Formats: sequence, structure tokens, C-alpha cells
Amino acid sequence: MHFKSNKNGRVQGTYDATQCKPESAAVEKQGYESYSSGLRTRYVLRRRVGASEISNAANLVGDRQMRELRALLAGDFGNDRREFADSVFYYEARFRPALRALTLDPLVTEGARFFLSSIGAPEDLRLMVKLAPPRSSLELSEVWRYALVTALVRPDNESEWAFLRRCALNDFDDRWADAGAIQTFETDGIAAKQEIAGGSAAEEPEARGVIASALDYIASGPRPLSDIDLEPLAKRVAEAVKIGRWEGNGKPRWDEAGDKALVGFSFHAGLDQLVYTATFHKIDNTWKLRGVRETYQAFAPAGPVRTAP
Repeated sequence: MHFKSNKNGRVQGTYDATQCKPESAAVEKQGYESYSSGLRTRYVLRRRVGASEISNAANLVGDRQMRELRALLAGDFGNDRREFADSVFYYEARFRPALRALTLDPLVTEGARFFLSSIGAPEDLRLMVKLAPPRSSLELSEVWRYALVTALVRPDNESEWAFLRRCALNDFDDRWADAGAIQTFETDGIAAKQEIAGGSAAEEPEARGVIASALDYIASGPRPLSDIDLEPLAKRVAEAVKIGRWEGNGKPRWDEAGDKALVGFSFHAGLDQLVYTATFHKIDNTWKLRGVRETYQAFAPAGPVRTAP
């Protein structure tokens, strides 16, 4: 049986249940992802979107831009996910007001939070730490908290410290957030030292192992995670977060103003090829780390050395 929806996406019709297999129901629309599984009363098909559409949205302003960006965030990125994310980052100064507003939209809140965390502006991080957990999701449902906690390098208020601690102690029952918080402590040992000075280590003995590891990193005498030159700084950050064998860094991907950059680090650990992506901001002529997170994983038991894209 074939039915066609009206302009509001509603379908009416009758069918013989004895002649239909419930598991064979399929929904299709040109330009959208398809669905093929069991019968439902409601189907959601995401529009296929490409990275090239981001530049169009960047040239819009106000409510028009927010509506277009909302439609893109709710869409299906497909194989353009990396290019899509890089395009959002490139136009970050134009998009951040709309992304901040969209953190309150249940349909796309996770995506908005993820991209704001990737950009790493301190004022946006302060906003997101205070937001309630999302109520629903179409995409990026398990990533937003991890993206946020890995961006909390050098927290600057108690709300951020509290969120970082809760993630490290797995209060959210979210192992991605747990791992991200531990990485943040271990990468930026100064933050862990400040935690000890503030007494949190004594109050939360479960966190002592994490903080002790971070203090060992400090004791090794690493150079600060800031530099007037981005390339040597990116190499030091890669060494600080190294998982398995480091295989090199990719070229920086810039924002429109040239004062923010993304750099990919390629690692091979066991049977996995991993890429971590770091965000850097240029402040007073000095590059500073704003966050680093896992962005790619693939099964790769053996093979040639590959450099991060």
C-alpha cells in the first residue's frame, strides 16, 4: 500500500492488516533521510543538509538567520559532519547569538550546545553550565555534556567547578562526561592544583586519583598551555592528551577573524584510530588552549601512519 501525506505531513488511509507486515513500513521524501522499520503513529525525517548551506545562513541576520540555523541543526549532516562543524566554527562570530538562543529550543538544544562548546567562548560556557539538561533530541544526544566539560579549561566560577567535579565523579551516569572531566583535570594540572587549594579533594576522596595524576603532570615540568606560536603549542597539547601513539597534527582550521583555531591530533591506540580536536583562542597576541575532545574513532588494527586532517 502507498499513501501520500498532505502539506502538514499527515497521512490518512486504510489497509488490510492481514496483508501487511508491520516491520516493512517505510517513509520517504526526496531530499530527506528515509525510514524503514515498524509502524508508528509519528515519523520524523531529517532534511539532508550540506556544509555549503552554512555560508547562506551566515549572510542572514536576526530571526531569519536563527530559523535557518535551526533547520540546519535539525537536519542530517551525513558525510559532511566535519565540514559542517568547521563551517559553523568559521562563522562563529556571526552565529553565536543565534546558537545561544537555540540552546533553549528542545529540538536543537544539544546541537547548539555542542557547537558553542566547540567554539569555547567563556561567556557561552558560563551560560550552558547553568542550563537544565535537554528534554529531547534528534542529533548529538550524548555529546553535549562531554563537549562542554572538555571546554572547561581553567574554570573561572563556582558553577563551572561544580559541573566539572560532578562529571569527574560520574554524578550524571555519563561515562563520556566522566572521561572528559578527567581529561580536563589531567591536561590542565593547574586546574587540579586549584581544586586542592580550594579543599574539594579532601571533601571528595573519589577525585583524589584524578587530581594526583594531574599533579604528577605538573611535577614533570610541562610548559604552559599557551604560546605566541600556535604550532608548538598544539604539539604540547597533543603530548599532554596523548592516547597510544601520536601520529601528528593536522593543519589549523581558522575562524573568520583568524583569532580562533581548531587543530586535529591523530593517535593510534590498540585497534583504534583516534582524532582529538583542540580549540585555541588568540588573546593579547598569545594562543591559549580552550578545550580538546575526541571527534573521530575508527577500527584500524594496523596500517600506515596517518596524520590528523
